[in-house]
Amino acid sequence: MTRLSFDQAFATAATAAVIAGIIGGFWVLGTPARQREIAADRQRLQDLGAIAQNLHQQYLNQPDTYKLPDTLPTAEVRNDPLTNQPYEYERMGDRTFQLCATFGTDSSTYPLANRVDDPALERWQHPQGRHCFDFEVSEYPGVVYY
Repeated sequence: MTRLSFDQAFATAATAAVIAGIIGGFWVLGTPARQREIAADRQRLQDLGAIAQNLHQQYLNQPDTYKLPDTLPTAEVRNDPLTNQPYEYERMGDRTFQLCATFGTDSSTYPLANRVDDPALERWQHPQGRHCFDFEVSEYPGVVYY
């Protein structure tokens, strides 16, 4: 084998390895657009969790007299990272409420999601599309970690 043909074979093999690595990366991690959707969904969950935790904290400050507001106070309103629209809040009763968002992905399909059976994590599972989470203000809503 001549030096030129060896160099060409090596260059071809190296190029094939790089291409295989890129394809493997997209297969495991998803496309950049998919990663942006997952990141936006994670931000949505963090926002909803913060709203629920703040309402829970207000309840803890005055447990005997606390009543959920009909609408979220301005300080509690958070907006979707992509649409910039506020998340939906609905007071269901004196101590129960819903928070809703529209998700770009189904949380059960994250290829690198931690699959440990954790009730705190299970609470935040969501399908693609609009989904509402139910809360009891007297119960800690759990920490969102993905």
